Amino acid sequence: MYVFLCTSVLATDGTKRFALVIGNQSYQAAPLKHALNDARSIAVALRDAGFEVTTLIDANGEKLKQGVTAFYDGLRAHPLAKRLAVIYYAGHAIQINHVNYLIPLDINFESQDDFFTQLYNLTDLFTHMQQDPALQNVVILDACRNNPFEQNTQILSSRGLAPVDAPPGTLIAFATEPGGIASDGRSKNGVYTKHLLRYIGNSLPVEEVFKKVRSGVARETQNRQVPWEHSSLLSEVYFSAPKNKDMPDIVVF
Repeated sequence: MYVFLCTSVLATDGTKRFALVIGNQSYQAAPLKHALNDARSIAVALRDAGFEVTTLIDANGEKLKQGVTAFYDGLRAHPLAKRLAVIYYAGHAIQINHVNYLIPLDINFESQDDFFTQLYNLTDLFTHMQQDPALQNVVILDACRNNPFEQNTQILSSRGLAPVDAPPGTLIAFATEPGGIASDGRSKNGVYTKHLLRYIGNSLPVEEVFKKVRSGVARETQNRQVPWEHSSLLSEVYFSAPKNKDMPDIVVF
């Protein structure tokens, strides 16, 4: 595991921005092509937008849990500030019995109990968020692929990821619709993250960013992949703070 930190920047809209960027690629059973490039590219883009960025690379189960906990513990050091937390995950994930799990590295398939212990239940992430109701959260999951580990375990998973309801003050973005499969793509970045990188630096509300990402991904994949979000954000949120709200960014298609 490698952790990279940059200095905190207070954006022009008065919001302190924090991000935890996770890239899991080097799975022994089913390595991915773009997860590390995707994570590193997103980390740079968020840093350029004024975020304090923490990066986890190829994290096992324990390091993943520790990293998420430490991230949210750090946010509580700024209780009076207007804060935005972004979680970005590129890697394998599965749904089992309508529950979504992120898959760390070094999964042990010897027993069902060990398998579940090592997975990261997405509900645990929501628990951290709910402990800080003043925090605004954006969770981005570029992880909607088939379970590549079915031949190694008797646990049956469903296609893609399950739909979830975002806790108050949270937007959850999936690379494709519930039950769908995301494309790795053929360029440096996966299809979803490639389009996200195109718009994440624009001073647009996050809902507008994801709408443009959805349009671009659907167009490129001929509607085989259509990104999906669920939002319960309580105020207008920007990845990149607007310099002048009366003059929003103009995005060229």
